[in-house]
Amino acid sequence: MGYNYDYQRFFEAKLKEVAETGGLVLDVGGGERFQKGLKPHAMLFAHANYKTLDVDENTHPDIRASVYDIPLGPGVVSGVLCFSLLEHLEDPARAMDEMHRILKPGGRLLLSVPFIYPYHARKGVYRDYYRFSEDGLRWLSRNFRDVEIMKAGGYFRALMFFLPWQHRLKIILEPVMYILDKLFRRNRGSTTAGHFLFAKK
Repeated sequence: MGYNYDYQRFFEAKLKEVAETGGLVLDVGGGERFQKGLKPHAMLFAHANYKTLDVDENTHPDIRASVYDIPLGPGVVSGVLCFSLLEHLEDPARAMDEMHRILKPGGRLLLSVPFIYPYHARKGVYRDYYRFSEDGLRWLSRNFRDVEIMKAGGYFRALMFFLPWQHRLKIILEPVMYILDKLFRRNRGSTTAGHFLFAKK
């Protein structure tokens, strides 16, 4: 799909692993069904029981609840998706513990978080509290096993998000920034726009 970014390949491969569990997959804080970049991959979940969980009734979630208090028993979920949510929570560690609780042994978690990224609260809807380094993510996922973390680009891609009109120009800017990160080896450092994390219970 589009330019062959390494972080996109990681996301797609791990998303497929979650979908292939074939059981209940809970999209935590996902808003409407297959939001946050999931729509092109919806068919992966044809044989899974995909459900959304959100506190906002306007997104019409399958389960309206807080990530701090998911109304499911322990060990009943095969996969958890959690994209661009933890930075908006006052207590991300508590949310991670709750997602760990509902996962079956061997269940899979795929999440994304920002690191070097602009402030992006929505007044009256959600706040913007945190940014996550790899160190922070490893601590948050300390109760999981087989933790894998992938940077979502390097220095130049992180810079892209601070440029004027980047949303309109992303289709042009992203491949340019990806090439610059590779050319100048800026993808090897710790500076990145964000991270993907994949782990098992």
